[in-house]
Amino acid sequence: MMRILFVVHAFVPESIGGVELHCHYLAAALAEKGHDAAVFARQADATKPDYELEKRRQGSLTVWRVNHCYRDVVTFAGTYRNERIDGIFDQVAEQWRPDIVHVHHLIGLSTGIFERTKHRGLPLVLGLHDYWFGCPRGQRIRNGLRLCDDIDRNLCVPCLKPQNYEVRTLHGSFVQWLRRLQAPTYRPGLRILRQYDADMRRALALPDAVVTPAHFHREMYAHYGVDPNKVHIVPYGFPKPAFAGMERRRGEPFRVGFVGTLIPSKGVHILLEAYRLLGRPDVMLEIHGPSVPYHGDAGYLDRLKEAAAGIPGTIRFHGRYDPADAPRILSSLDALVVPSLWYECAPLVIREGFLAGVPVVASGHGGMAEAIDHSVNGLLFRPGNAGDLAVQLRLLLEKPDLWQRLAQYPQRVASVEDGTALHLDLYQSLLGDRDREA
Repeated sequence: MMRILFVVHAFVPESIGGVELHCHYLAAALAEKGHDAAVFARQADATKPDYELEKRRQGSLTVWRVNHCYRDVVTFAGTYRNERIDGIFDQVAEQWRPDIVHVHHLIGLSTGIFERTKHRGLPLVLGLHDYWFGCPRGQRIRNGLRLCDDIDRNLCVPCLKPQNYEVRTLHGSFVQWLRRLQAPTYRPGLRILRQYDADMRRALALPDAVVTPAHFHREMYAHYGVDPNKVHIVPYGFPKPAFAGMERRRGEPFRVGFVGTLIPSKGVHILLEAYRLLGRPDVMLEIHGPSVPYHGDAGYLDRLKEAAAGIPGTIRFHGRYDPADAPRILSSLDALVVPSLWYECAPLVIREGFLAGVPVVASGHGGMAEAIDHSVNGLLFRPGNAGDLAVQLRLLLEKPDLWQRLAQYPQRVASVEDGTALHLDLYQSLLGDRDREA
């Protein structure tokens, strides 16, 4: 039996994003198979001191949470490398003695965790879920929600502004430094970003294996210097029994829905505009999910509600939901829209929609376009184009045979057991390589 330590930027139940849920599904499934699984996660609780470490038993898992609100950060490098967090990770690793470390995300933690893992002689696996190792904002989308097709560091400097960080907790001198970066006469911004590039490339060279659910992601990270031969395409696994036995029938009224976190890069405002252009007040729009601050912007939900107030029809904002309720929510919809503006890797909600038998309409780029073959197992629309999204929704409304065919398409979705078996094979191969080298 193995001892696997997972490292992640946040964890359930406090945070229920896709990365957190994937980490939880995988860790819990490994524990059910008799392996020891533990989690080292960042917590961001403003009521606690930074670097406070909490250990608790969470179901079958041991979970350590280290609090970090960036209170003592004074340089840009301090946002991604932190020796105190490295030391705390070392203490956890020394106490728990894992056989292998699997890092899912390091935002709010420290890239030094890679070096500490390798110093211990442990195999290191890196999961890729976004673009944080090449984009400080993680999503390759800059101010004004403009997508970065290519990384141009001249365009990155304006993104390094205080509101893109947790400015309420940042050290005052760091905030002042960030503001100086925006001055036309201040030039070190490019030098700082080149150092960031060098640091990240060094970090990305350390994992023994890299896993991602999307070929698109592997290709994008090749531009960051990641050897494609190190990258394993491993699909996310889903708790398929939770979706079993659901009766899928087209409803009256027809319900279009969004399920996920309400932040600008998720494109819910595009969906609202498409609903307006659709011009069908008899169609209902159901929006499920929490609103969280996005690089200092805490007013997105208010703007959505203000826009919704001027659109004829029924638009309902349901707020945060429990992940266990996702099957029920999705089965209540007649169309699921995933309108993300950024190059999402493999949104869990697309596969959950497949499992629930609800036709999916998604932005036609990134891992979303990889998951959907247009008009075969779902529909795609031009990213950010509300008019094209309205066209696709109208097709579902006016062509019941298309709706029926998409709803009944035999989708291929990996189970939690499938994903766990693939991860176990990878872990065992890495441990075997280590033993042979020893």
